[in-house]
Amino acid sequence: MDLSLSPKDVACKEQREKLIASMKTTAINRYNASNRLSWQAKVTFSVSTLFSLGLIFIPLMQLAKAPLILNGDILSAIQIFLAVAILVYSIIIGTARFELRSEQLNDCGDKIKNLIRELRVVNIEDKSKEADILKDFQKQYATIIADVENHERSDYILTILRSPDLFQLSFLGRVNYCIKYYLLAIIPYITPIVLVTIELFLITDMFGATSVFSPYLTASK
Repeated sequence: MDLSLSPKDVACKEQREKLIASMKTTAINRYNASNRLSWQAKVTFSVSTLFSLGLIFIPLMQLAKAPLILNGDILSAIQIFLAVAILVYSIIIGTARFELRSEQLNDCGDKIKNLIRELRVVNIEDKSKEADILKDFQKQYATIIADVENHERSDYILTILRSPDLFQLSFLGRVNYCIKYYLLAIIPYITPIVLVTIELFLITDMFGATSVFSPYLTASK
């Protein structure tokens, strides 16, 4: 029984196949990174929308004279907090450029995939010229990946998990890498989840449905 936790590369005898395997791994990494950034863009947009709706909802409830547990200066402070939070968060996601980076990584993956197709069909009759031809493809490959940001560790781990034709994993190794992937993948979503949770509890505390922050906000009364 294989108890190894590390992946093993699928053996490739020819230099051409080794180069193709390397390029294929990078292409999949780039696609994974593109998909990750695309999801981050969707999540950040949703969080921004929820924050904006929360800012609209609170003054509407005040105008409607709804029975609120929190009111007056406390609600004003909550609105200021939400306004500043959404401003800072919007600046951060604006500089992150998730959608643009996602497109660039996806294009990089497409270019590498096209290069793999060219390498597969090229006819190397003279074996003495094989090294020069492969070197030329390596230069093209290096040029393609040089202009785009590198993938993250979580993207590579996902490639290992989803590419049995490139990597061999034991059962324990797969469990180990699954845990690593999910721990790394959730990190970018911790901040938006925390922010949305805070806003949700502030609004539900306002109506008395929950009492997470209200005991502290009304303690001086």
